[in-house]
Amino acid sequence: MNSRCVTQSLGLLTAVAAIGTLTAPVAFAAPGAPPTAATAKGLPAQPKDDFNGDGYADLAVGTPNGHLGLRAESGYVTVTYGSKSGPNLSDTQVLFQGAEGIPESSAPDRFGSYLASADFNRDGYADLAVGMQYRKRALVVWGSAKGLARGATPATRFDEQGGRLLTGDFDGDGNADLASGAEDGGLRVLYGPFDAAGGPTRESSVPPSVPHPRRSLGEIKSGDVDGDGITDIVGLYTWDDDTVGDLNHHLVLWRGTPDGPTAFRPVTDHRRQAIWGESLDVGDVNKDGYADIAVGYTREQYDGPEIPPGGQVTFVRGSAQGPLGSRNRVFHLDSPRVPGTPKFNSGFGASVSVADLDGDGYEDIVVGVGWMAVDGRNGAGSVITLRGTRSGPTSTGSKELHQNTKGVPGTAEKGDRFGLRTKTLDTDGDGRDELAVSAPWENHHAGSVWVFKTDKNGVTPNGSFVYGPKILGLQITPHLNFGSVYTS
Repeated sequence: MNSRCVTQSLGLLTAVAAIGTLTAPVAFAAPGAPPTAATAKGLPAQPKDDFNGDGYADLAVGTPNGHLGLRAESGYVTVTYGSKSGPNLSDTQVLFQGAEGIPESSAPDRFGSYLASADFNRDGYADLAVGMQYRKRALVVWGSAKGLARGATPATRFDEQGGRLLTGDFDGDGNADLASGAEDGGLRVLYGPFDAAGGPTRESSVPPSVPHPRRSLGEIKSGDVDGDGITDIVGLYTWDDDTVGDLNHHLVLWRGTPDGPTAFRPVTDHRRQAIWGESLDVGDVNKDGYADIAVGYTREQYDGPEIPPGGQVTFVRGSAQGPLGSRNRVFHLDSPRVPGTPKFNSGFGASVSVADLDGDGYEDIVVGVGWMAVDGRNGAGSVITLRGTRSGPTSTGSKELHQNTKGVPGTAEKGDRFGLRTKTLDTDGDGRDELAVSAPWENHHAGSVWVFKTDKNGVTPNGSFVYGPKILGLQITPHLNFGSVYTS
């Protein structure tokens, strides 16, 4: 584009969180405020990421490389609120360190490195957990009728390389919990409901399941893959097993139980070999009541399994026994009816998102092809959608979108990395998720986010728009990479 062990002794440290806003200032609101009348009026039930309880999901974008008059890599988060017309750019908040209520740091913390959303205190509003990679802390910012308002800092540390944040009901008690990577390579879980001071009901640690000292946690996502009513955790975990080195991530499962997540177990294919990946998402693609897993893998140039040129996405079906890795299905650029040309280093699977884009009840798979060449421009990037059906995902009716698609703002340029990150959420309350697509390297690494509407045929370029730091009136600094982080 041309421009544009269970313990309760740790507790939580509390602090007032601050919000900079591009519109009117937002009043602080304590947790426990009554929800809005959205539900009583018969509007859609509160979706994930709905921070003001109006029935529309809100789009939070982390920019850990950014800074607003502070040290480089201090980071910030922008929150664009949803409406009946979708994301409303004129109603955008900016959360950052150094604003009122959030202490200015003397060192870069990369505020916004990880994001996760859930209603932690059961007041009817989604709250936002914000990870700070360098400080190894997370801040919870409370939702309210006026949007995100004040925060509390959990007194828990996570691993700098694996500090991903994730929400779900991991013990099945009906309350939202917060999980993160721990310094020993395991998981730390804070269980809800959280109190008015931001304290969890209890905490637990899940140790790593492998003895190798060289291990790290990659991406993690949540979903009920075995249909027992308790949220499971699906992740990509790296360890050096002296066979393929430490470059590849194994697909693993932490099963949710009434006591919380169990130690993970690898998910293997029909040959009992590891399923590798670097991106993933979870959702019910075949509408059978079990969450399925989509795993993207692009590293054809590294040691590990042989994959088709350009990358692949593996679909793993959920069941009462858990993920059925032995019955997986693989898609790539050489699959029938998948748009694009098989080419080395195209990045098919650089990102994946699972959501119902056409309103038929089957969740679809969005595949980011972050290095795809578009009209001869290497690394411009694209996204491809695979429809969900009763038998799982299908390439029949698949679509491709990029910056040279008619109706999409901008122009595909070399190295934009369009599709490197994707996010789905229902910002207009119509029952279909919209699609947010990032090109973090757009405009010399400034970065931009595109928002695509959906209709009965799925994602459409009609009505799509793009925004970035310039549109929001934010400072553009080197290697800003706006759009590099979404909520998990």
